[in-house]
Amino acid sequence: MEENLKYWLSQPPTFTTFRINMLKKFNSRIIQEFLEDQAKVLKAIMIPKFYNLSPDCLILEQWSSDVELKQTGKIVIVDALCAAAVLRGAHVFAPGVLGLPSNYRLNDVVDIYGDLEGHCKRGLKINYEGKKVYVGMGFLKMHRHDLFDNGIQPNGIAVHTILPASKLPIVNETISAKGDLVLQNLPSVVCGWVLNAQPYEYILDMCAAPGNKTTHMAEMSNNQAFIWALDKTPQKTEKIRKNCETQGVTCVNVFAFDSTKCCSEDSQDINCGPPFPLNSFGKVLLDAPCSGLGQRPQLIDKLNPKTINSYKFLQRKLFTEAVKVLKVGGTLVYSTCTITVDENEGMVVWALEKFRNLKLVPAEPLHGGSGLIDTGLNNEQRAMVQRFGPDNDPLRPTELLYNNSIGFFIAKFIKLN
Repeated sequence: MEENLKYWLSQPPTFTTFRINMLKKFNSRIIQEFLEDQAKVLKAIMIPKFYNLSPDCLILEQWSSDVELKQTGKIVIVDALCAAAVLRGAHVFAPGVLGLPSNYRLNDVVDIYGDLEGHCKRGLKINYEGKKVYVGMGFLKMHRHDLFDNGIQPNGIAVHTILPASKLPIVNETISAKGDLVLQNLPSVVCGWVLNAQPYEYILDMCAAPGNKTTHMAEMSNNQAFIWALDKTPQKTEKIRKNCETQGVTCVNVFAFDSTKCCSEDSQDINCGPPFPLNSFGKVLLDAPCSGLGQRPQLIDKLNPKTINSYKFLQRKLFTEAVKVLKVGGTLVYSTCTITVDENEGMVVWALEKFRNLKLVPAEPLHGGSGLIDTGLNNEQRAMVQRFGPDNDPLRPTELLYNNSIGFFIAKFIKLN
């Protein structure tokens, strides 16, 4: 992997994206007031810039350089996943804490460090000597015995983050009425724009959990599309149902079902649920299970090459079912949150060779960069897909905002016959 890409993946985006629920009424004054309160705590001269990229998308930028991170020497060790979340603007939740000395008091300002090697043993009392990275500062909200000594799996906020090392504001969905705001990566929002759900369309979301794209489609259609959302387990589909309920979405039918088997020639009625008949849906979203190598920041990477290589075979099975259930003239949107060629441009090449009745079309609106060169796509085809990453290909130069989110890929197809 190129050093430039490795470095980019190790850093958090410099902004936070919220999707605004267009079925509800959101007042941006809430964010203004929330940031003004935070500014008093941080002694900041100005609040971070925030603005609507579109009516359903809100961008929130970093604190300015006058906001300082002052380390106290009181160290809390968290796992790498928790550390990455802190850098994205999250609090530290109890399950993520690995090490905490016993002499710290509630509301002490502590330095939050992430364990980069996975060697810190849970319950460590002294400062961890292994490789670690500073990710922010916050108020301690749980004693050591609450976290490790009572034999019960703890939950709740263990450290109330004041300021991450990334200087992203600590703003989450709870600042407004339930369901008004959804934390969602910018390319994921773009994916919804590409599918462009409209009222009364029949739409299948094949791998839908936790439901952010599902609810976005529902809201884009003014809650009037007919959407079927599938995922493999009841635990995952429960998350979809909960998100729909929270956001006031009622046009989604949710099923726990394996989408690699979602089409059957014996099925007669789409309304009976999966498996579905051939040519059932006008639009299909395949946001495929993937290696997830586009997520940022990546503080550690535990995936081995064999595991990464295995995803394309699952993606091909899902894609084959997507083509079967798609109506002639219908739209198929394929997306991943990874950076590998096999799972992105390679999938487009495979699909166009395998399914002669598919036509690649521009995945508009085109905000991401073009597909990578020397991957089997010609320049015309590279210009039709969207790849989000650090590179800026002269084939389609992109704005810095879209170059600095997560790694993501979007392709759009039409079924000809």
